[in-house]
Amino acid sequence: MKKKIVCTTCPNGCEIAAEYTSKDDFRIEGQRCKRGYEYSFNECFDPKRTFTASVTIKGAERKMLPLRSSAPVPKEKMTEIADEIKKITVDAPVSSRQIIIKDVLGTGVDLISSMTIDKIQEAAK
Repeated sequence: MKKKIVCTTCPNGCEIAAEYTSKDDFRIEGQRCKRGYEYSFNECFDPKRTFTASVTIKGAERKMLPLRSSAPVPKEKMTEIADEIKKITVDAPVSSRQIIIKDVLGTGVDLISSMTIDKIQEAAK
């Protein structure tokens, strides 16, 4: 199998041509640094992405809380993770990097908040 990949691990943005029949038979051309091989290998056999999204938050001036995965998650799980976060609403206050969903879908990766959001202080009556 042949695959063209643009490596994103460094500023070079190398255009890599990968050719493989199995994990043991994997060759690439076009990388300008040693990270290109590992990136290309993972992209062909176990692609992962950092998940980013927003979830509804109650009790805050903002209506949405941005969140992200604490580490890259398998690319094939992205849609399922998006479906999971549609089911939840978070209550303010929330701290930056607070775990919102632990071990999302058994991936070993947490979904964490991307910012601190304070609770609205109700006016004294």
